[in-house]
Amino acid sequence: MVDSIYRIASALESAKVITMDAAAIATSKLGETSYTTYSKNITPEQLSNLLNSRNPREIKDGMKRIISVMASGETTIDVESYFADVVKNIISDDAKVRIMVCIYLLRYAERDPNLALLSVNSIQKTLSDVDPETRCFSLKALSDMKIPSLFPVVLYTLKKAVTDPSASVRGEVAFSMLKLYREEGEEVVEELEPLLKVLLSDADPLVVSSAIVVLKKCFPQHLDWLHGHFRYYCEIMRELDPWAQNSMIDLLVSYCKQFLPRPTVVDASASADGVQSAILLPDRFNEIQFPVYDVVNHPDLTLFLQSLEPLIHSMNPSVILSSSNAFYQLATPMQFKKSEFPQALVRTSVFSNNIGVKSSLLQTILILSSLDSSLFLPYTKKFFVLPSDDTRVACLKLKILSNLINEFNVRVIVDQLKYYISTSQCPELVITAANTLAVCGQLSVRWESHVMKWFISHMETSKLPNAVLDSYVNVIRLLNPKRHLKTIMKLSEVLESRKLLADNVRAGIVWLFGEIAAVAYKICPDVLRKLIPHFSFEGPETRNQILLLAAKLLSYDIDNFRESGDVNEYDLDNSRIGQLYKAVAYLSEFDGDYDIRDRARCYSSLFLTRKFEIATLLLQAPKPSPVAASLWSPSSNGEQDLDWESVGLDKNLQEFHRMLPWNENIPETDDDLRKPAALKDYSRYKKSFSSDSFAGKNVSGGINSVSSGDWPLQPTSRQITATAAAAPAKKYRLQSLEEFFSDIPSKQTNKPKRKIVIESSSGEDDEESSSSDESESGDYRGDEDESSSSDESEGGDDRGDEDKGGDKNDDGDEDNASSSSG
Repeated sequence: MVDSIYRIASALESAKVITMDAAAIATSKLGETSYTTYSKNITPEQLSNLLNSRNPREIKDGMKRIISVMASGETTIDVESYFADVVKNIISDDAKVRIMVCIYLLRYAERDPNLALLSVNSIQKTLSDVDPETRCFSLKALSDMKIPSLFPVVLYTLKKAVTDPSASVRGEVAFSMLKLYREEGEEVVEELEPLLKVLLSDADPLVVSSAIVVLKKCFPQHLDWLHGHFRYYCEIMRELDPWAQNSMIDLLVSYCKQFLPRPTVVDASASADGVQSAILLPDRFNEIQFPVYDVVNHPDLTLFLQSLEPLIHSMNPSVILSSSNAFYQLATPMQFKKSEFPQALVRTSVFSNNIGVKSSLLQTILILSSLDSSLFLPYTKKFFVLPSDDTRVACLKLKILSNLINEFNVRVIVDQLKYYISTSQCPELVITAANTLAVCGQLSVRWESHVMKWFISHMETSKLPNAVLDSYVNVIRLLNPKRHLKTIMKLSEVLESRKLLADNVRAGIVWLFGEIAAVAYKICPDVLRKLIPHFSFEGPETRNQILLLAAKLLSYDIDNFRESGDVNEYDLDNSRIGQLYKAVAYLSEFDGDYDIRDRARCYSSLFLTRKFEIATLLLQAPKPSPVAASLWSPSSNGEQDLDWESVGLDKNLQEFHRMLPWNENIPETDDDLRKPAALKDYSRYKKSFSSDSFAGKNVSGGINSVSSGDWPLQPTSRQITATAAAAPAKKYRLQSLEEFFSDIPSKQTNKPKRKIVIESSSGEDDEESSSSDESESGDYRGDEDESSSSDESEGGDDRGDEDKGGDKNDDGDEDNASSSSG
């Protein structure tokens, strides 16, 4: 009795648990929270039962729990212990379950290669699946297993799948080759090269996109493989994947440099003798000296450049960058401007929200604008700094503006730069704007004076960081202060009023007075007199410059005394300038900085031994103008070998825009190399599901199963698409509710029915009537057999005649029967 009660209680408890689980699963369709609760309550024992269940829904729940534990990193369940239970579900009918199994294998295949190899047979079976997506994902899972002993199997699978009728599978073959090459390297090169050549000759742009990426990553030196496909690739450029377009453009640029002749630039301006001069396209982008010129290109080069023009509307920034680099490498500035890619670069940089992408685009614009500023002059206002711009982006915009400054836009740019300097709280942005303003000052003497006055007034009225003040002084030194003495005199007031200036700022101002001593000698001794009382409180750089200023003034005073024609020798002790120098030298001899002490001894030895000529050569020698830390102004003559690192350009971008050399030794027979090769159209081999050649029954017969002569020549993929679209499509009609719920078809064929009347009569009549009935019924069945067989055959007309005849006989039999009954 007790045992029976215990069994009943256990059964009720099990039913309760099952009911709660079913309710949780049902409510999971309404919300993710309830399903998450249900998933977390799955115990390890229940998980094993779910994975081994025959119910597809339970298997999917178990796999979801496995993936959830893998993603969250839970330690309550050892996911690796379910390897065998998970792998056997690779043959599930549910595609999502197979995908989750492959994800599991990618994580744990390397930890236990022996167990992972057990799943290879199951994955290989799915390579013959009817669904191309399943075959594609199985191939991906097999190639992602980084097990060395599995690589021969992967290579064998690639050789079979390279002729798969599905383009997505053949595209995945290319990426699997890339993975295999990265793992094995040179060991599999000989096996992969013929496979890649087959993929490169494919007629489907999807496959070509994948193959081109592999060619660039693995075999960039084999540009000769592109000979027969060059023109076809130019035709399908718009149909390729955007990332494949990027690789394709880079490869074709290298191909044109290697196998196509250099373009010729012809002077189109009218000459006196009527003879037009012509030169080859220079190696540098901006070295064409003709004001008006024409360009003579090879037809294949023209075809390639024309194929890039539709890409100006691409949404992928890398395509815009690669296309712009192609025109930079292969075309003239005039062709580049007409292609509208400068506008595309500006547009993409403006609308991009990714700081990295925007930075790369602006660096490209900076390089091109320094070589030819006319490319981006119409878009000057696009490079004004916005409040939302990142610091690096804002600095790049200002550097671009420095290349676009001319007499027509300088006023607008100067106003913008003043606003940035006055309002920005970022020192880096202020310094860059100050350097750009210095470039505006170099445009003319008027703007130089204007900029210098503004900087000095801003130094007097604003409390600026030391780094910013240092940049101001460098800008003033850069703007030839000797031409603006009245403006420079205001700096002496800055030295007096701003005692807390940075050491390097005060040292720069003192250096300026030493430089203008030759022009305005009378004002400098008074500046030195005001600096001596606070000499010991100055910084080391300022003390060094004060000593240098005193030595310069003494040297200029000695030269002036000699030029006056006085026969007496210069009295160093009684001269006022000499006394100022002695005071500075005396303080410097006890300085804590050994550099200042050594300089003081050096200068004193020259003056005390009366070696005034040596002192003059040492102190009054002309010096080059100081150069700012980031000199990227157009005064660098726009040469391409500029030190771009001083501007802060990325090294990868510098290498990307490095000008490739032209090949000068091109054979004359190169035109035959680009004769279009035969393309391989695998879509013609797709057949019905019942066909033996369908991919589900035989993926392929190997790479050499079909000879190259069997492949038709397909000029463009558009023709392939047009052929497929020309097939008649089945038309469908939307049913009404009455037709959907109706059990009676709209058209009904009424066949005549036979009526057999049996009458009681004598024995002979009965025998006759029975025999006649048998013959008549046999005739009726024969008519029906002929009618049904004729429906399956192609002769529909004969069937109609037989039906009509049968109907007539039936009517006649009925009449006879009725008459006999009468």
